[in-house]
Amino acid sequence: MDQARKARTEAAFREVNESIAETAARFDAEEADFICECADPQCAHRVSAELEEYEEVRSEPTHFLLAPGHHEPEGERVIERTGEREVVEKVAPVMARIARRLNPRG
Repeated sequence: MDQARKARTEAAFREVNESIAETAARFDAEEADFICECADPQCAHRVSAELEEYEEVRSEPTHFLLAPGHHEPEGERVIERTGEREVVEKVAPVMARIARRLNPRG
């Protein structure tokens, strides 16, 4: 799968997570189970995060929330890792550009 397709897949997962975050906030939840925002279109892993942590990830359009070990080393850099999740930054120019363009908050 090429980098552009990977970036579009990740952006689609990000869109779903935006809806999850909005719904959780409406119900005054402090955390939610998000879907992994990796490049695998078949991925069904869940990633738990506090809504405040999720907002930190979303504050930068090139950052994504992933299950551990789901990052793409040739296009992403892990910038935060816990036992339950990773936050990655798109470093490949094509992936970063697409992530910014498809940012639902942009």
